[in-house]
Amino acid sequence: MKQRLTPQMPLAALKSFNEDVVHPAEKAQLDSHTTVTTEATGPSPLPDREEVRIIPINLIDKSPHQPRMIFDPEAVDALAASIKEAGLMSPISVRQLANGRYELIGGERRMRALESLGRKEITAYVKIGMSDIEAAIGALADNEAKAGLCDYERGKAYQRALSMPDPVDGSPLTQRVLARRIGVSDATISRCLAFFDLPAEGIALLDERPNLIGAKNAASLVKLTKQGHGTIAVQALHRIKDGVSEQGAVNWAIAQVNRLHQTPRPVVPFTLHGVHIADISTDGVKVVITCKNGFSPDDMIARIQTLTEAAE
Repeated sequence: MKQRLTPQMPLAALKSFNEDVVHPAEKAQLDSHTTVTTEATGPSPLPDREEVRIIPINLIDKSPHQPRMIFDPEAVDALAASIKEAGLMSPISVRQLANGRYELIGGERRMRALESLGRKEITAYVKIGMSDIEAAIGALADNEAKAGLCDYERGKAYQRALSMPDPVDGSPLTQRVLARRIGVSDATISRCLAFFDLPAEGIALLDERPNLIGAKNAASLVKLTKQGHGTIAVQALHRIKDGVSEQGAVNWAIAQVNRLHQTPRPVVPFTLHGVHIADISTDGVKVVITCKNGFSPDDMIARIQTLTEAAE
């Protein structure tokens, strides 16, 4: 069983929920520690603070750091039906911006569900004084805490976070630090970042279909790409898009590369009573007999059996 690291985020007050159900006792405990207020005007001067507010949905901007690229409409509809029946039990998470608006950190499916119900307001944990990189890590950690992100979505989010400078000294976030902050292994991040060693055409296919291939099979295509066979790797991705299984497409790509690397085998003519009846060559461990001059495979098998019996 793989060990999952405990997230070490600089988001001590940022809440993460298992989808949209909180036990009433937990909600009561939450309410006893926070105050729900209506929309406040302008950003609070106090940095790094969190409040629970009811805010207009039209003041919330979608996160530019959202790692999820696929939102299942049926899942959103089911969530909307659940919220209509039982209410929104888990507030979303947002950060307050300098212009008085809000940026979503966690809970886009909940917000989409409420929008589909025609709701105008939503309860949210409002993080005040959160930096861009903390917001990016927060969005990633919120999604890592739930099932459903595919490997390519994770890779895109990891790549985005690693490209952002630290707000204090401007230094880039290291892969090891990111792994600890979101609670995954360093190897998981490396495996998901490997997608971006595929050819540009392959990455474009994944932007269109993020769940096209998992990191394990993609690693095989990355290996072929680094060997100079990027075209074959992209062809394999197209085969998956057309309905071939991941493993089947990878096996096809490996076979194609192996054929390119094979040394041509000499062809030996096979004659019987002075008549050229076949060409014989080898293909790895197989002997390949190509019939000539009107001889059929059945004729060839019969003659080989006759020769074998005569030699015994």
